[in-house]
Amino acid sequence: MEKLSMTMTAMMAVTMMSLHVQAKNVGESGKNSKRSKFVAAAGEKVDSVMTIADHEMLQEVTVKAQMPKTKLSGNSMITTIKGTTLAQSGSVLEMLAKVPGMTAKGDELEVLGKGTPIYYINGRKMLDKDELKRLRSEEILSVEVITNPGADYDATVPAVVRIKTIRRQGEGFGFDFIADNSQELTRGFTDPSSTLNLRYRHNNLDFFGMVNYWRWDNSNNFRIKQSTFLTDHGHIKNILQNSHVCDDWHGQGLNYNLGFNLQINEQHSLGARLESYNQFKSYDDMTVESENNLIGQDYSHQDSHSHYPYHWRANTYYNGQVGKLNIDLNIDFLTQKESLDNRIDVILPAESMMDQRSKSSSRLWAAKLVLDYPLWKGKLQAGSEMSFAKRKSGSSMTNYPLPSNDSKVKESNVAAFVAYQANLQQWGMVNAGLRYEHVGFDYTDLLESKNSIKRSQDEFFPNFSWSKRFGQIQTSLAYTMKTVRPNYSSLNDCIVYINSFTLQQGDSKLKNATMQEVSVNARYKWLNLYVAYERRNNAITQVPMAYDDAGVMLLKQTNLKDPVRNLTCFLSANPTWGVYSPSWTIGGQKYWNTMQFDDPRTATGKKEVTYTKPIFFFDLNNTFRLKHSWQLEANANIVTKGDVLNYRITSTAYKLHFVVQKCWLKNDALCVRASISDVLQRSIQDVAQDCGFFYAEQTTRSRNHRVALSIRYTFNESKSKYKGTGAGQAELERMESSN
Repeated sequence: MEKLSMTMTAMMAVTMMSLHVQAKNVGESGKNSKRSKFVAAAGEKVDSVMTIADHEMLQEVTVKAQMPKTKLSGNSMITTIKGTTLAQSGSVLEMLAKVPGMTAKGDELEVLGKGTPIYYINGRKMLDKDELKRLRSEEILSVEVITNPGADYDATVPAVVRIKTIRRQGEGFGFDFIADNSQELTRGFTDPSSTLNLRYRHNNLDFFGMVNYWRWDNSNNFRIKQSTFLTDHGHIKNILQNSHVCDDWHGQGLNYNLGFNLQINEQHSLGARLESYNQFKSYDDMTVESENNLIGQDYSHQDSHSHYPYHWRANTYYNGQVGKLNIDLNIDFLTQKESLDNRIDVILPAESMMDQRSKSSSRLWAAKLVLDYPLWKGKLQAGSEMSFAKRKSGSSMTNYPLPSNDSKVKESNVAAFVAYQANLQQWGMVNAGLRYEHVGFDYTDLLESKNSIKRSQDEFFPNFSWSKRFGQIQTSLAYTMKTVRPNYSSLNDCIVYINSFTLQQGDSKLKNATMQEVSVNARYKWLNLYVAYERRNNAITQVPMAYDDAGVMLLKQTNLKDPVRNLTCFLSANPTWGVYSPSWTIGGQKYWNTMQFDDPRTATGKKEVTYTKPIFFFDLNNTFRLKHSWQLEANANIVTKGDVLNYRITSTAYKLHFVVQKCWLKNDALCVRASISDVLQRSIQDVAQDCGFFYAEQTTRSRNHRVALSIRYTFNESKSKYKGTGAGQAELERMESSN
């Protein structure tokens, strides 16, 4: 009798994983027999496993592992996409809405409790959000959601989503083609789009290119009720205004990019990417019908046409290793120009015609260098980031008493940062960092020099996180300090005409807002709990104020005087039960904000308004992965009433979405996906603003009720130029296909 033993020793702790060690034996009779041993590997190591064969010879040993789809790592959640139902979600935009820690708000994505993140795709910062619509979920390896970005990220970044794609193997030419069409069911708009991705690989050089055509039509209906109280010769005057706005936007464009990646050797790689966005058709057709108790009816029609002479973006990178030092360098450039011609035809109360014209041009240079070096029990990271932006803008209006505007803004940001991450074994993992930023701001009013502003700020932004595993529970505690800088349109003093009693304006004197946050993250198997508390100073928002004594209101960007606090909490569940893979998230957010406004109806002439009602949300995504590459999806999103900063959400929004998908050919190369969205036609919420002397309520009915059909075909011929046949080629291919 012959004994054969096999010993497997786990060198690292394996969490939530089961090993299936299967010995496939061939006896003297030539018939196959199987003996299996299941070993639970939830602890520190796997004990010895022995199989005994009587007159048998071991032919094959297979080790299979099922890892959790999402794991908590420090202040981020890493979700595996490849090999899961998330890989069959259509576009990356649709896929990310199901990733733990994220939610969809219409066509926008947010990190829960953090707002809109910035995205990185294979380490490259994504500048065009439509890239998420063009990129397919089948191409994604993993997604990392960073809820508390460290010192190596800009202090304005609230959250980061890092997307890693599957590395394509082999050489030769490949492409994938996607064609889809969306039919708006209420107004009948048909919006086709198509994307062609090309790639060619030879040795260590990889070329790629993309062409994308799109057309989009969007229709919205707003009903706005405004009530304004003013003092008029010792009496209180109440101006009531009801408005109905019909807004139809139509756009058409062609985007394309090209670039290369060069893998010099295992230690050095570089590449470049050039992108162009041509929006050759963009116009807005808006009708505003108002009725007020002063002049009766106010009826106007606005026809706006936007022009984009050019819009270019470029990125180049180098990634290398010299000894133990890792080097990551990125350089970005952006240049764009835009102009708007808006013709306003006023029919009532008296016929008149106004022309409002605006123009803007922007240019940005940015560079970022990050150095990593192993030190003691972790990694020391240091680097620098610089950006230099310039924007020119101007506007003028005929036949209406609004001042013209012509201004120039220059902003430079020079930052240095240092961070250290250490694995202290039983004490957990610690990450601490400090970022210094010098921001120079130069606003030049080319018409009124006295309005010009020049200022600079020097700020430090610390962050700290500690993470540790307690049995099967992963935990993380983090503190971070961030800032919010107003966008360039908010720094523009240009006044925009809305209607006879409503104007809108930015403020070149806006200050930066600062935020401090403490958060806790915990994960057990497929359950995740996140809680965060934030204090925000100089919060930026829009408030109304009287423009003149006739009751015209000016909606102006401003900083809030008092700090605003908010608490966020959400619980996510992402199990897999056979063919069923739900992704559920429930949570809420509560603000503490008190503001004081003028109000002639009170004895003091002031009124205090509080915004403290919590808002709750429910993301209920359900995916069924059936045989023969069929997939069914039923997704629901609910957001309740509540207060957000200084706005009141006055209605509950419901979004219901169904999908059917079928794939054919090897590796699901051909896929057809059909969907219907906003089935209940209640995906938009109503908003109100209570500002003492001014109260406004907006009811929105957006046209998101659509059916869509998309077809994707992938062809990727991978032919190796290597002529050697080698030995054990079949086993090598099996190993590579398992990576």
